[in-house]
Amino acid sequence: MSDVLVGVHRGDGDPPYRWNVVILDLAYQDAMSFLDESQYRHIAEQVQELARELTPTHSQTQRVEKVDDFYELKDKGGPLGNINVRVFFILDKPRVAIAVLGAISKQNNGPTPFGDRRRIARRVRKYLAGDYGVPELRSGEQENRDERGEGGNVS
Repeated sequence: MSDVLVGVHRGDGDPPYRWNVVILDLAYQDAMSFLDESQYRHIAEQVQELARELTPTHSQTQRVEKVDDFYELKDKGGPLGNINVRVFFILDKPRVAIAVLGAISKQNNGPTPFGDRRRIARRVRKYLAGDYGVPELRSGEQENRDERGEGGNVS
């Protein structure tokens, strides 16, 4: 059993996703500890928008910053109200995936707290080592068409 869930598959959607999105079950649990269902959907939509970008770490539409060896998506307001959300991820380039590794409700205006940074760094190491399992991503003809630009996913 894998502790890594697939959020979206590369090539799906309109416009198509350029990246797969995989989510640690732990990250889902993190988010649901402080978000309700509609707030979670809002954050999921923000991550899906990142998956449509050529370079999700340099988003044209979202606030993304590098923290240590991973990135954080920042969001606040709208359906989130006063909740200051941080979603932590890495780019898993061999799998062409945004790997979501955690989420917090940030309580201060300073940098990401050290304890949270350490926890996510540990998850990065474990994810890359395969300790959480392997996401079940599509492979084969659809991926090959996408890479050749025949699947509507032209860069």
